[in-house]
Amino acid sequence: ALYPFLKNRRIWFYTDFPTIADDNGKYLFEYSMNQDEKGIDKYFIIDKNTKDYEKMKKIGPVIGYKSMKHRILGLFAEKIITSHPDNNYIYAFWGHYPNFAGLLKSSTIFLQHGITLNNISSWLNKYDKNLDMMITASKKEYESLFKYYYNYEEDIIHLLGFPRFDSLRNEKTKTLLLMPSWRRYLTNENKYTISNSSYFKTYNSLINNKKLIEKTKELGYTVIFRPHPHVYQYIGLFDENEVIKIDYERGSYQELFKKGALLITDYSSVAFDFAYLKKPVLYYQYGEDYHFNLEESYFDYETMGFGEVCRTEDELVDLICEYMENDCKMKEKHAQNVEDYFTFTDHNNCRRVHEAIKKIKPRD
Repeated sequence: ALYPFLKNRRIWFYTDFPTIADDNGKYLFEYSMNQDEKGIDKYFIIDKNTKDYEKMKKIGPVIGYKSMKHRILGLFAEKIITSHPDNNYIYAFWGHYPNFAGLLKSSTIFLQHGITLNNISSWLNKYDKNLDMMITASKKEYESLFKYYYNYEEDIIHLLGFPRFDSLRNEKTKTLLLMPSWRRYLTNENKYTISNSSYFKTYNSLINNKKLIEKTKELGYTVIFRPHPHVYQYIGLFDENEVIKIDYERGSYQELFKKGALLITDYSSVAFDFAYLKKPVLYYQYGEDYHFNLEESYFDYETMGFGEVCRTEDELVDLICEYMENDCKMKEKHAQNVEDYFTFTDHNNCRRVHEAIKKIKPRD
């Protein structure tokens, strides 16, 4: 019965993760709500039971994830603009969407969540995701999507920059960020095997390193430990101390990037947001336990990275201390790497992406 009313409406959905709004979807939605476009209904999709739900309502119309309204309007949505393209996140129905193939004509625009460094074509290929558009932020990243078997035509992949980069500002404080990524081999493990893993032992040892604690105290710095979200189910296993704080609140990444003076990570793509602000990164690559084949990445940490690569805890701690003593200034060669890597540093990413999305023809 709703069909005649809805079939000619132009409905655009914006979304990040169903429970969090702190990514390209949020920043692009905010931008596009300020554009005066007649005849397009724009909505942000997020779970009603999250703290970001009320926050997003101040920006524009919000629909509860998997609510009845999400399901009904979702059948008529013209565009789904998202930083997470998995069907179970972007469609409001159980299972996948082909059951409604006659009605669903929405185009999927993938804004990306992190810079693509590794070959993820087994997950992001055309036959599985069938994207109508994908955004990249670097020429090298863009080219890698044609090197592996993603099978997308050239008009699908666009080099426009990430919307969320537009609102990054440097508000540096005496804060060090420790943000390691996850290890796939730890999935479904128990507390006992986790606490005996090299990953856990490595980071627990680092956050309790005597020299690090003494030096950060002496120079008036604090360290925020914010590992990958998957680590939080085991966060209680880490031994905390008064200098190195575990980020239990898990607030906005952007706020951390703005305030941080130095970022320590292993392989996480958070390094790109941070380095975008010309702030230094240290890569702690202590072993061979990462789940991506680094040989298949176009990104060479040693030559293209935004800071030094460390293999041992002592080497890492010495470098952290050296950076703190020099007010955490990024070294010239690493600043040059930032300029070489990013195509745009002009705060016009939202505008470019928004204009490109407007040009996408609706599916027949």
